[in-house]
Amino acid sequence: NTSECEKYACCPLPPYLEDSGCVIEDDNNAGRPLRDVCFHLLKLYSDRHYDLDQLLDPRSVTSDPLDYRLSWHLWEVLRALNYTHLFRQGQGVLNASYAAQLESEGLWEWAVFILLHEPDTR
Repeated sequence: NTSECEKYACCPLPPYLEDSGCVIEDDNNAGRPLRDVCFHLLKLYSDRHYDLDQLLDPRSVTSDPLDYRLSWHLWEVLRALNYTHLFRQGQGVLNASYAAQLESEGLWEWAVFILLHEPDTR
């Protein structure tokens, strides 16, 4: 809660923004600043109900907002650790986006595997 001129360290930016200086990148959709995935994991460790949407946002890892590889695998690990407070819509976006990404690369067998993780069978 310090003012802009009193900050003593840069915010934890994603790796692809590290060398850009101490700049806060804002998310145009929600008005949230982008943070590194490790920062989000630490926040989740300190607050079990931390927002998983921010943690699983692909832009916290890569500059490609359509690259859901790490986000999907991270969600599966978190789900195995009983973190279940991601809305069904968020789960659907992760599954469908990663499956579409795999299918576009010609890996349709793996896309089917990903879609088998969809909690809503309809």
